[in-house]
Amino acid sequence: MMDMFRRAAADFVRHRFLHGTCFLTVSLAVFIVSAFGLFLVNAGELMDAWQQGVRITAYLKSDISGQQALALAGELEQKPEVASVSHVSGEEGLEWLKEQIGGQTDLLGDLSENPLPDALEIRPERDLSGADAFDALAKAVSARAEVADVEYGRNWLHRFYGVYNLFRMTAAVMAALVIVAIMFIGANTFRLILYSRQEEIEITRIIGAEETFVKYPLYLESMLLGLCGAVAGLALLYAAFLSVMPQVSPGGLLPVFQIRFLSLGWIFMILMASMFVGWVGCWFTVRRFLRI
Repeated sequence: MMDMFRRAAADFVRHRFLHGTCFLTVSLAVFIVSAFGLFLVNAGELMDAWQQGVRITAYLKSDISGQQALALAGELEQKPEVASVSHVSGEEGLEWLKEQIGGQTDLLGDLSENPLPDALEIRPERDLSGADAFDALAKAVSARAEVADVEYGRNWLHRFYGVYNLFRMTAAVMAALVIVAIMFIGANTFRLILYSRQEEIEITRIIGAEETFVKYPLYLESMLLGLCGAVAGLALLYAAFLSVMPQVSPGGLLPVFQIRFLSLGWIFMILMASMFVGWVGCWFTVRRFLRI
């Protein structure tokens, strides 16, 4: 085992330019993929936080009594998608409107009667996610005979989810391309190393050395390159994260949402994936070369 580490270290020194190029490529690739991952993790949490504030407002018909409204609220609360339903009378709605417009309440002074109908404010369950799920719930509520209209910011909801899903697809495509690029560059790096050691490999074969004598140090090098490159890429991302945080942290652009760095689980997964991709690229190259 120690001999394998020594030979791997000697290879790093002997082919430092090739290893350095591969290291920089892996670092940049991990930085790009991790940046997309960081965005998606925080965007997902932001979407969840924003979604908790979404309310479906069902405006009732004018001939619906308060008792009927409360009965409807009780029925809607039985739905598994609904967390709670509160009844808002027209008078309560008008008072809330006056509070919102503040000093401009004189704009409502000419009203001869309250134009606002009674309404039910529906708070969906926390696990309800996706614009289609909200559409289905709103459609079920609007189908009730007591309901005149339903409002829940449908257009904004679809735009938010559309943008989020677009970024998810983009991140998946980017990750796939970067994985292929790392495998290709790693494979070519080790192909050049093997060609530079072709005479040495032939000699080891002549004297009866096993192929593991050649393969295992290269496998170790590939995994170390993947690990070191991933660590450098994540360190670069963390430095960028710390430099950007003052502008987007509470008090900045996003005063009500705390942006977080990747969790330890995400970091571990990125490190393992980088090592595995590096090993796969090396494995294909070694397997093909030793058949020559």
